[in-house]
Amino acid sequence: MMRGSLATFLAALLAPAVLLAQAPGSPASSAAGVRDGEPSFAPAWGFLAYDNDSFALTPSDFGQCRADPDRARVYCGVKSGKVLAFDSRNGHVAWVFETRGAVRGRPARVDGNLFIASADGCLYRLDAATGRSSWDKPFCADAAFYGDVVAYKGHVYAASVIDKVYAVDAATGAFQWEVHRERPRLMSAEGVASPMVAGGRLLVGFSDGSLEAVDADTGRTAWQADLSRDVRGASDADATPVEADGIVYASAFGEGPTALRLSDGQRLWHAREFGGSRPLVAGDVLVLGTADGTVVGLRRADGSVKWRTRLQTTAAGTPVRVANAIVVGGDRGLWLLETGDGAPMARLALTHGVRGTPEVSGDRLFFVGGGGTVNAVDVIAR
Repeated sequence: MMRGSLATFLAALLAPAVLLAQAPGSPASSAAGVRDGEPSFAPAWGFLAYDNDSFALTPSDFGQCRADPDRARVYCGVKSGKVLAFDSRNGHVAWVFETRGAVRGRPARVDGNLFIASADGCLYRLDAATGRSSWDKPFCADAAFYGDVVAYKGHVYAASVIDKVYAVDAATGAFQWEVHRERPRLMSAEGVASPMVAGGRLLVGFSDGSLEAVDADTGRTAWQADLSRDVRGASDADATPVEADGIVYASAFGEGPTALRLSDGQRLWHAREFGGSRPLVAGDVLVLGTADGTVVGLRRADGSVKWRTRLQTTAAGTPVRVANAIVVGGDRGLWLLETGDGAPMARLALTHGVRGTPEVSGDRLFFVGGGGTVNAVDVIAR
């Protein structure tokens, strides 16, 4: 673990702070700037987590954050392998822990502990107050961990890049069981679906396009569904599923989103949206970003399109809901969209964009920028 003070850096990437979105999918304000009372982003603090010079000329970082409102803390992992704990109000660094690989998913927070998965192939448990390791040794597997760590009833789950999901004892770090599938021989899209627990079942997406539901305690398979019927495209089920009202929404990269019953995996509907992100459930609408830079609102009842908004980005990220609006990241920053029709209201310009999913706490977003910054931004919406 590394300790010491790190200079707070209010990222120059946050200027100019707010621009109006330029490619509305439905009518939006045509004002040249953001005035008082208009929806906008308000940068709160920023921190330079690592020196970007050691990485690519066009950098990206899939790091993400986990907020802890009770402690007024936020914990963020970044590409350099660091996990940093901040005072969520002002960005002061409480502690820093270093792994040997990129940290690409959100940590799990349970009873004063943080569970961190790293691309070094190890899963760590840290004391959330101090950042000290609290297992005798980390749990290490034979491949990099990507995606969020999930904790449930004394188990910790993490997914590796070779289509293995591990269940580990939260108290000791001991291996319990794993779920895995053979990787497809044809090239598939880069990405790993994070595991998700719903109704006592662990749901896991794999590179061959399958979604598997297993008993969250034992790992026994309850059902398995093939989400990818398009053999010409990338088959990966690499968008983390979500569940609402007994329905699971999941997606395969080349085939699009699917709705299935949680109880038995029965397919209810399917929509063709290439490279769909993890969806956001917003009332009767399912909102997802796509690989072509479009954000789509689908009706949850049948998967039909309610609205579609094209953003000026190569790919639209996972949407989140904050301050009664929708926020989506891309390679040019963050967009603020109307919940009802997806109309863009404002854009926060960021030189290297946002690849990870922003963390929401109240009306504040926490996210890792592509240039190695950790940022806190307040959302002002109607």
